[in-house]
Amino acid sequence: MPYNSNNTTNSRMKSFLNKMQQLYFGYLFIALVPLAMLAFWKTYFSGLLTSHHSFHFYFHLHVVAAVCWLVLLIVQPILFRQKKLVLHRKLGKLSYVFFPLLMVSIILLAHYRYLITPIPEPVQLLIPFKDIIIAIYGFSIALYHKKRVLLHARGMLLTGLVFLEPVLVRVFLNYILPWPYAMYMVMGVIYSIFIIIIISERKTKEGRWIFPPVFLFYILVHLAILNNWNIPFFNAFANWFSHFDLT
Repeated sequence: MPYNSNNTTNSRMKSFLNKMQQLYFGYLFIALVPLAMLAFWKTYFSGLLTSHHSFHFYFHLHVVAAVCWLVLLIVQPILFRQKKLVLHRKLGKLSYVFFPLLMVSIILLAHYRYLITPIPEPVQLLIPFKDIIIAIYGFSIALYHKKRVLLHARGMLLTGLVFLEPVLVRVFLNYILPWPYAMYMVMGVIYSIFIIIIISERKTKEGRWIFPPVFLFYILVHLAILNNWNIPFFNAFANWFSHFDLT
């Protein structure tokens, strides 16, 4: 039988795609656990061990909601790969509680922090609301296509990728580089992850359309933040949001 280089290349490509998908479906979020502990150690977790720091309820609510969602994102892909589909579906129902809780916690914390900032800038709200938009986009895809595994998994992945920026920003700022260089590093990491995913998904029959618009959205928001763009409609929203009796 003659040697077929095309078959060998295709086999290697499939093997590479499988390894990449295993990395970012589940294992990526396992790595986030120690990173999150490191990122928020100085500003939150170390304070829990002393009586000198007191945190508002909104901080605790957000941590609990984020942990619950992160655990779900780690456990669900593992259960699916182990063919424990019944348990996978039962735990999946928790997402109807955990996801709204996560969104509410982000909104409440963003509102509270905006009000206590001495001179708040509307651009400050771009970061949390960017995460909310991406997470809702991903969760909506996962919910609508819950019976189509390829689309469902990629939608859920997006809801976890929003954790990357707040974690990495604090790791780089607290331990490596000052602003804005820390932000440049974070952008490089996030963009690299999206580029890897988009390239590895380019031959996927379903779902490859999910990530490119989010990647472009990240770039747009980062440009707005770093250049302090004046965005009239968002300024109006920030003014309304700050006067809304929420926290």
